[in-house]
Amino acid sequence: MEEDSGALIGLDIGGQSIKGLRLERDGRASRRGGRATPREEGRDAVLDAARSLLGELLEPGPAASVGVGTPGGADKAGRISGLAANIPNWSGTPLGLEMSKAARAPAFVRNDGNLAAFGEWAVRASVPGEASRAFLFVGLGTGIGGGYVEDGNILSGVDDKALEIGHLIVHPDGRKCSCGRSGCVEAYASGPSIGRLAMELSPGYDSPLARAVRGGLRLNAREVYEAFAEDDELAKAAHAVAVEALSRAIGAALAFLAPDTVVLGGGVLAGARSLVSEVASMSPNFVFKEASEGVRFEEALLGTEAGLIGASLYGAAQVLPREDFLELAGKARPPKD
Repeated sequence: MEEDSGALIGLDIGGQSIKGLRLERDGRASRRGGRATPREEGRDAVLDAARSLLGELLEPGPAASVGVGTPGGADKAGRISGLAANIPNWSGTPLGLEMSKAARAPAFVRNDGNLAAFGEWAVRASVPGEASRAFLFVGLGTGIGGGYVEDGNILSGVDDKALEIGHLIVHPDGRKCSCGRSGCVEAYASGPSIGRLAMELSPGYDSPLARAVRGGLRLNAREVYEAFAEDDELAKAAHAVAVEALSRAIGAALAFLAPDTVVLGGGVLAGARSLVSEVASMSPNFVFKEASEGVRFEEALLGTEAGLIGASLYGAAQVLPREDFLELAGKARPPKD
């Protein structure tokens, strides 16, 4: 690979923050950066923040590509479409054009869940024997996103809207979801939802966490899983509800997509390491037998950086030969503990 032919830039635009990564051709992450997302100031302010961060990443030299992850979907030109509830008025934004102009390099915009899936697939594909033909990723954080990669290609549907697995309804007429419907898996297994579940269940328990809730403590998944590690009964009850809802959604995905590998990632997993094995055990209960046979369930290798690294690698895959791209992906893979 030529050393002077440009770096591979990744941007991950979210409702809370915008993150950036510069990958050099030798695999080094030579520069990182971040900004709070000025979502309340409107989409022009969000674009300005993304341009500013991109400028920082370009200071050492030009880019060969810019991969950009975003809430919602994107058409082939990189214009935002579909649900992007965490950035007001984001739909219709010509994100690909704006980032390409700012970088003076081709920009490739995809849904953030799809890019997280691509990153997790790519770092495995770089290792002989670990490549997956049909790869499902589910990210558990403030919301629940997903992505599916088959034979190295993202399954995207119309305008990159496929795999909104967080809005698969698992309990009709159940808990209200931010999308406006009721019973979505995101209303049960996202970080904020796990916290709300525990708070709603607390009157039936007298554990330390339940007493803290009665004392006025508001919960997110982090507090729930800190208590879970101490064998708190309320935390275990909220966790069980989340596992069951997530297992229902993944059971449906097994039937429709027939993956050989299912990877769970996102910030929720930082405190819920047992979630992968529990979902692997329960999800076959919600699908016909053959659909779950031989499926590998794994924890994300890239942690909460799956979307950001995936953005860089996706851009790289559009401009590099496959052999060079896989070499780069192998260098981006974190070392084993």
